[in-house]
Amino acid sequence: MNIRTLLLPALLLAPAVPAFPQSAPAKDGAREARRRAFKERQLDHFNLGVEAPIEWILETREKNGAAWDIEAIYLSGGAGLDKDPYWIGLDVPAKRLAWAKQARVTPWFTFYLLAASAPAKYQPGPAKATPVNAKVPATMKHYFTLFKTLMEICGKQASGPVLVHVEPDEWCHLLLSGGMDPTKVDVKVGSCGLEELKDLPDNLFGFAAAFKKLRDLYAPNHVLLGCNPSGWDWQGSMTGEKMGAMMKQVALDFDFACFETSDRDKGMKGQLPPYGTRIDVTGELENHLKWIADFHAASNLPVFVWQVASGNTYFATCNNTPGHYADGLAQMLLEDYPKNPTISRYAKAGCIGWVFYGGQEQSTRVYDYRKDGVTNPTPISGNLGNKSEYADDDGGYMRLRGGAYYKNPYPLSPKAGKSPAPAAKAAPTEARPSAPRVASPEVMEAWSAKLRSTVKEDLKAGRRTPFVMKSLGQTVSLLSLDDAGMVKVSGSGSEFSVQWADFNLQDRRNLAVARLRETRTVADLCLAAFYQMACGEDAAVKSLLRGVPADAAEEVLSAFKSGS
Repeated sequence: MNIRTLLLPALLLAPAVPAFPQSAPAKDGAREARRRAFKERQLDHFNLGVEAPIEWILETREKNGAAWDIEAIYLSGGAGLDKDPYWIGLDVPAKRLAWAKQARVTPWFTFYLLAASAPAKYQPGPAKATPVNAKVPATMKHYFTLFKTLMEICGKQASGPVLVHVEPDEWCHLLLSGGMDPTKVDVKVGSCGLEELKDLPDNLFGFAAAFKKLRDLYAPNHVLLGCNPSGWDWQGSMTGEKMGAMMKQVALDFDFACFETSDRDKGMKGQLPPYGTRIDVTGELENHLKWIADFHAASNLPVFVWQVASGNTYFATCNNTPGHYADGLAQMLLEDYPKNPTISRYAKAGCIGWVFYGGQEQSTRVYDYRKDGVTNPTPISGNLGNKSEYADDDGGYMRLRGGAYYKNPYPLSPKAGKSPAPAAKAAPTEARPSAPRVASPEVMEAWSAKLRSTVKEDLKAGRRTPFVMKSLGQTVSLLSLDDAGMVKVSGSGSEFSVQWADFNLQDRRNLAVARLRETRTVADLCLAAFYQMACGEDAAVKSLLRGVPADAAEEVLSAFKSGS
């Protein structure tokens, strides 16, 4: 797959896109009822959500005072296959609705079926599988029938608001297949054969409208719909402003939006603490906040940050082993609240809550998913080494910090009471990134050649460094690099080829830094420092160059003097 083919047409996104004719929804009792419930439940204070069994939610509420707002679960599987997804036969939605009522939380269903549907069945990955599956009428009829079934269950059994998060990643995979023009996305909606949808167009406008129509028909009083803009190209075709404008047109009358940080703990990717304020999808906290603020301003949709990693560096149990991987996001948000201003900054950007959820089978969970009881191993480097008394796979960090938070939750509305005042001089744990430095094209090409040469050496030595390829939106490992610049990479269970020239600056920075996990020669440190400096990460550069000979350090620093 050539990344230019995939992403560059998206850069031509026009400010106005021909829309499926839609009128503003007329006011009706059902719409007002569900939005009133949403306002009372989710817009009162900044929400915290988790994925956990009802027993854990009830226990942490009683013992720790953690009055969780949301309990989340994936409804995954596929359509057009030999049998319905597992959650149909196991009656999962009805059971979770009953749990939510008992635990006094809002149920959250992430409806994620399109990529795994027939005929592609998630191969060679969701970016390619989703557009293929969307073109098959029989698959899409079954797909929308499954959503209809979910709506029927919610309509009959819900006792309060139900948040249904529709197809993470797949909105933008579909958009990319149509060159970022929603009218050119080929998805069978009106022609799929489901009677309720026969008047809707076969494009992304029809796709969004189908969820709304089925909701309005079968669960009008309870279900609130969430769209999922992506930010893989957050500085280009997928800025917050562009995604906000797009969703305002396409997802008319949806109720909220979701944005991610990553789909797994940083330790699961081989990253060692400290993590500071790093957020994988945008690189840094400041960028994440700006994206959300720009999206919210353009769309007027409240934003949840979803599938947040639950690992931490506080308890020794998070030692980067399966189920116990480390991350720093929970600490960035909750440690030392309310003096810590992070929640207030997200709220001011238009974010109404964070939902902590293990995105992978081996991700860290907030409860004892591994069934290994209390664990207090020797702490890894960068972990604070605190001993836990809880069997939770995160050592109990979320239950403890959740309990502390709910003593004085951050208000989103005046009725919620006085806002907790952050410390006057409180600041994130790492400095804001400096402005990116500029080097001449010749200098950039010379350092690119150095990186390319070291990658070839790595491959000869059998090193296949995994790193986040931002231009592709996933973690990949290098498999080969030929003299013509063709690179073979693996990611999401598949292999594909890209051109070295398609690696953008952030890709090269991520690769150069990731290599330091395995090799830290002077040349390696200088390579990472050069690309971090090019991305404005001056504090990290100082750390890397501290032990480097003066002449080598000067080569890095002087690379930017002529162009700065």
